[in-house]
Amino acid sequence: MVRRKFLLIALIAVASTMCLGAAVVRSPCVSGNDITTGCINGSVINVIGTSGTPGSPGGSGGTRPTGTSGSTGSGAPVIWKCLEVTCASDSPGAAPITLRDIASFRPTPGVQYMQPDGWTVPGLDTNFYAVTGVHIVEGRLLGQPASVRFTPVSWHWDYGDGRTANLPTKGDTWAALGVSEFDPTPTSHVYAQAGTYTIRLVIDFRAEYRFAGSPFYPIDGVIPLPANDLHITVDGAKTVLVEHDCGVNPSGPGC
Repeated sequence: MVRRKFLLIALIAVASTMCLGAAVVRSPCVSGNDITTGCINGSVINVIGTSGTPGSPGGSGGTRPTGTSGSTGSGAPVIWKCLEVTCASDSPGAAPITLRDIASFRPTPGVQYMQPDGWTVPGLDTNFYAVTGVHIVEGRLLGQPASVRFTPVSWHWDYGDGRTANLPTKGDTWAALGVSEFDPTPTSHVYAQAGTYTIRLVIDFRAEYRFAGSPFYPIDGVIPLPANDLHITVDGAKTVLVEHDCGVNPSGPGC
């Protein structure tokens, strides 16, 4: 029993020193004298396995896992272990995963909208908002199956009239915000002059990655991703006095 524990500790110690990159690797079955793990990366090591019955001098030896080599006949006992080594990306000195490494994982662009749709009045608030959210993209990273989680963190609006806004919110509809039409919102904009404008939006996404069975690990930096363009006509409004609104009297003045 003492020898069994000693070999298990030795296997864990050797496995923890062999992590150099970023992957989750299932090693072959190994013995205490033949350690060949394939782990690349970090400081979190999970060792999972079973051991055979140790041999004894003159005995038949332990049960050897399929695909391994070494003697299990008479002589010194050999304890076999099948290891699964999981390495995390936060190992001191390990090369970190970068945005360049996840270039094949494509985040889904956001979509921007406006209220009113396509037109507004000078001096009144036009409401802009985006539809986007956290999403996960599956693929392969460093040759291993992996997931990348994208989270929108900032929204950069260019309103087309020389003014811009860098905001921490995607905004929402007037109804969802519980305000009336043309009321100001955290993402609204007021056009001073009549004209036609193009509104552009870029959303910054943060990325995290994980391999099978591991937690998510953050990646430094953000990915700026353009949304769709919007086109708006800003024009004056005329006020007329009517007996009923246009819903009641569609043929009334100004309807």
